[in-house]
Amino acid sequence: MRRSTLVKSTLSMHVPFLLVLLVLALASTAAAPVKRLIFASAGFPESNRFWIIGRPAHLQFDPFLETLLDIDPKTGEFIPRLAEKWQASPDLKEWTFFLRKGVQFHNGFGEFTAKDVVHSHSLMIREDAIATLTGFWRSVEELKVVDDYQVVFRMKRPAATMPYAASRAADLRMVSKAQWDQEGLEGFDKRPVGTGSYRYVGRQLGQSITYERVENHWREKPEFQELEIKIAREESTRLALLLTGEAHVGDLPRELQQKAIDRGMKILSSQLATDWLSVYFGGQFHLPGDPKFQAEVPWHDKRVRQALNMAVNRQELMETIFTGKGDRMYVSGFQPYLEGWNPAWKEQFDQLYSYNPAQAKALLAQAGYPPKPLKVKILSYVSPGESELPQVAEALGIYLQAVGIDATLESLDEAKVNSMVREKATSCCLQPNIIGLRPTEEWLRLAHHSKGTGHLFEDEFLEQKYLELTQTVDPQVREQLAREMGDHLFEAFADIPLVLLFNEVVADPKVVAEWTYPGTGAGRSTHFHLLKAAK
Repeated sequence: MRRSTLVKSTLSMHVPFLLVLLVLALASTAAAPVKRLIFASAGFPESNRFWIIGRPAHLQFDPFLETLLDIDPKTGEFIPRLAEKWQASPDLKEWTFFLRKGVQFHNGFGEFTAKDVVHSHSLMIREDAIATLTGFWRSVEELKVVDDYQVVFRMKRPAATMPYAASRAADLRMVSKAQWDQEGLEGFDKRPVGTGSYRYVGRQLGQSITYERVENHWREKPEFQELEIKIAREESTRLALLLTGEAHVGDLPRELQQKAIDRGMKILSSQLATDWLSVYFGGQFHLPGDPKFQAEVPWHDKRVRQALNMAVNRQELMETIFTGKGDRMYVSGFQPYLEGWNPAWKEQFDQLYSYNPAQAKALLAQAGYPPKPLKVKILSYVSPGESELPQVAEALGIYLQAVGIDATLESLDEAKVNSMVREKATSCCLQPNIIGLRPTEEWLRLAHHSKGTGHLFEDEFLEQKYLELTQTVDPQVREQLAREMGDHLFEAFADIPLVLLFNEVVADPKVVAEWTYPGTGAGRSTHFHLLKAAK
């Protein structure tokens, strides 16, 4: 028998057995669980110092630093977390938190107790603190320790938004006083410890952050043993990471989501519509004597602000950049289930705000443009969960040019944009931004109060009404004050409200079966422990 015939004969005898082995091997490979779940992010200002990081960038802290209260992943309600329960005095000036017993910090730094709450709060009021709710935490008059498991926040004024501020939606992260005493800021920067169901391992700046599962966590057990947030600022790079299996979940602009779906990926959405997109007019600092006010800014003229609103084709934006998803936003930060909502805004919106290039040109002419040239600079940048901002900035430029405005784009790092906002250095520009919904009072504090950090539109009326709002606990009075402020913003064309969205990520269904998260958490894509592995 020739050698070739012998080989064929031998193979034919063992083909069934070999096929079984091959099938078993392939099945074993296909079913092999992913040890490290990789989340591809557009990036964010990077630091372990949570007190200098704004809410959207708290994605990096969510896996390992917990808060006093949590957010129900399906309903968005505030629920117990490190605090088992909480209560407020009738005047809302004293808030008592009853802490959970037996919760251990990572790396052997002992039990979480009241001293850690005091320490964590002290970080939020440091001189260098610039986190989103720093202003709120500086309004604490006294933080009283009753015992190891009970603390009382005594506020300078009623604090109706305390449950939000103490929750996973905000930025007060619980860290170890024992670690700080032993290792100081240097040790904290190198290896911060928390109480989360993931433990911080390390970060490579500009590249990634890694975490590992805590096997004996007090409440949660993530299905993935390790977690990595991989930073890829280019959207095409994030898509490539997902398609090649180098990432399993990631932020993608909606215009690229379909490409991922065509290659077998799927969309995972937040449980709640939580993000709204608006364009803000820089430099609207109308309080008397504000040194940052620059009189020559053209959109101080309300006619110009209305014209810019009417230059934007909202429906086209929704159908193209957002692939038909989303609902209209009528007044930035206001929704029917929040304080101050006025249904009349929806009825009047089309007449006053909607796409009308001819009317936009007429309003600009009334304001003197032309013959004066109107030049506009538009800021373009990305942030976690805000992948569409560059496309929105580009579309905005096209719309404005179509009504005779000389519009240009400037691409900046998000940290630079945030710095400009805090320092009131935005008179130059229009700023598209995607912001997460929050209690009305907190939004007004951030965006429209002189002591806030957003400085989006400030004037005497808003300043006075906000101070009145913060001093009352009567629900009817609060509702009226919030509505008056919303009406004022609507009538002033304070910004360009565009669309309300669910937060979405793209996932590989061979690795991730589902992810239930509310979208209202700080960092948007939160509750990493609820990422369910595909079986």
